[in-house]
Amino acid sequence: MSDQPPLLTYRPSTSPAPLQASTPGTETQGRVNLAVSAGKNTVYCDKILLSIPKDAESGGAYFASKPHISTGSDRWNVASLVAVSADEIGGKGKAEYWRATLTSPGEEYDQVEGTLDFGITGSLSTSAGTMNCYVTEYSAATPGRRNYSHETFVLPLPVTGPVFYLHTFLARGSASATAPKTVFTRGESVHLSWESNGAWFRVYDGEGNIVHEGAETFCSPSADHLTMDTTFTVEASMSSTPEGDSFKPVYQYATLALSVKNPVLAALTVQGEISGQSGLDVAGTATVNYLTVNGSASVGSSLSVSGSASVRSNITTDSYLSVGSTVYANSDLRVSGTLNADGDLNANSSLNANGQVNAVSDNYVRIRELRGPYGGALIINSNTELISGVQLDVSGDIKIKGYGVLSDQDVVGLNNEYYGGYLYASDYKHDGDRRIPFVWTPGGPVAQSNWRIHRGG
Repeated sequence: MSDQPPLLTYRPSTSPAPLQASTPGTETQGRVNLAVSAGKNTVYCDKILLSIPKDAESGGAYFASKPHISTGSDRWNVASLVAVSADEIGGKGKAEYWRATLTSPGEEYDQVEGTLDFGITGSLSTSAGTMNCYVTEYSAATPGRRNYSHETFVLPLPVTGPVFYLHTFLARGSASATAPKTVFTRGESVHLSWESNGAWFRVYDGEGNIVHEGAETFCSPSADHLTMDTTFTVEASMSSTPEGDSFKPVYQYATLALSVKNPVLAALTVQGEISGQSGLDVAGTATVNYLTVNGSASVGSSLSVSGSASVRSNITTDSYLSVGSTVYANSDLRVSGTLNADGDLNANSSLNANGQVNAVSDNYVRIRELRGPYGGALIINSNTELISGVQLDVSGDIKIKGYGVLSDQDVVGLNNEYYGGYLYASDYKHDGDRRIPFVWTPGGPVAQSNWRIHRGG
């Protein structure tokens, strides 16, 4: 090895930080990232060798199996990954190493600009200590590969003893998805994963139901566990032995809150205004101060709005609807139970109530047309009073107990119940101003027997 420092700067970062040795029962995955840059200097480099310990002969920590080497730059390649002895890398002893050869694709790409990112991932051994990685850099301050020299130096990576850890609790759309997410659609699949060196895990949904139990560090809860905003909790233990009178495992916990864009709610209570850009679907009871929905509103139980309710489409509730102020429904308003409105009730389309409709107010209730259901008769089962100065205009007949009610300007015939016959105006005059009426005893009406009702005054 040379005493000369490399021309490039190497900045390692690890996960976990610091690296932790595996336990006999659980492997710890170690991930090392190397950020390599020239800084303010001009550096040309065509090859970097990374040598990673592969056995205990190195005297410190090592990777228990062949690691995976990756590069984050499309201008550099992983040319090879082979096992070599300590002598081949400038080391001492009988230790063996995994040597990765990283190369530039061509001399025109040798100048290091920005940052080169390299990754080392694999299972760590149970040995703690320092993992001494050897780095050999082929570089120069001027172009031309014939001028490049190589320097080897040791990059020490500390590895602590195994510490019980639980972290990186994430949700994704599937096991193959790479991007984490926290917002889902109801019924969408969700894949949960976490990192831990624990031996046994339980995952609970927001109501405390166990959705997973086992040694796996991942699970996919069924869709019924994500019907509304939910916080999942993962419980980790180094022991799979259940808690008993004389034994209590050590637990670690991590939580993950997930949101559902179209939740199913058993009940909804909102102190302020609730506004829906699309539809509102509530399985239970909804109590709000103000309700504004651009689509339809469907409530499985009762809907109580202390202020106004405005819905661009349908309002449907299986129980009662109570609104303290104005109700606007541009389409159907359907209430299976009681509808109470202390203020205005406006429906630009049909208004259907399978139960009672109560309108109690000092204001007027204005209805353009009344008719019975499905073409049947309209029945009023309480007293009806017309206030002074208000007319009742009827284009058809008014009947009481099946008989028509006479009104001003009606033409009638008067039949005597005792003798029979219709009263008629005869041709006989008593004098010049008076005519004598008679009863036509044959019984049938005659032309002179029609009399017009005239309101006095």
